[in-house]
Amino acid sequence: MGFSRHARRRGRQRGFSEETMDVIRRCGRVEKAPGGALRVFFGVKEYQRAVSEFKQAIHLLGRAKGGVMIIRDEEVITVYK
Repeated sequence: MGFSRHARRRGRQRGFSEETMDVIRRCGRVEKAPGGALRVFFGVKEYQRAVSEFKQAIHLLGRAKGGVMIIRDEEVITVYK
């Protein structure tokens, strides 16, 4: 998804980097807006949900660290650390 020139300009004026706008787009709550557009809102609930998901992902990364999978013919045949 691209950004219009207007969105880029307003984002810079309001202190939003493209990375920040991408977080809002990916993690925000989507609602209908006038004219067939969509409004994406990243409030406290959305923030808390995203933080919880990232904490869970960090936990899974820690558990996977050092793990090895042996795969043959598109099938996992064993796993170990």
